[in-house]
Amino acid sequence: MIDADRTLVLYGDGAREAARRMLPGLPDARFVPAGAPGEPGPTRLRAAFKEAVKAELTQVVLVAGMDEQARFLGGVWGVAGVLESITRDMGGDAALAAAVAEAPTLRDAYDRWEAAGILGPCGRELCRRTAGELERLAAETAEAASSPAAGSPAAGSPVAAQVVMVDPEGERMVGMYGRMAR
Repeated sequence: MIDADRTLVLYGDGAREAARRMLPGLPDARFVPAGAPGEPGPTRLRAAFKEAVKAELTQVVLVAGMDEQARFLGGVWGVAGVLESITRDMGGDAALAAAVAEAPTLRDAYDRWEAAGILGPCGRELCRRTAGELERLAAETAEAASSPAAGSPAAGSPVAAQVVMVDPEGERMVGMYGRMAR
């Protein structure tokens, strides 16, 4: 059961209605855009997780498309590197991985995963990596906020991340990964 007072739902471009359909029991105030106008999505996601830790929220759900998640993770390896790695890890051969990495748009990369029959596994893996990075950020924030007098640093993320990938139209769930709040 989701605790409405300790849960935040972030939604990507075009995914607000899908997020509302997935979590109809939460009040409107718990739904916040994953990015603000003029602010890159990765910056907003990082800020939202830091705020979630400070507000002592226990659960953050991200409902977003492939583009927001890939851009968020792309800060480490670049978007093409993330997509290539996921494609290979989910059973795609070298040619498909290269085609996905070289796709002119993220929509083209999505379509290549779908045509190859690996959209589901790749979408779930993208969600898994996004959730992991979000929880890592939350743990890092909690650790930085703890004082040396408080004892040992946080042992993991105080915020459970659930990530849902929706199709480019924002209509249907394509992949999901995450854990429930403790």
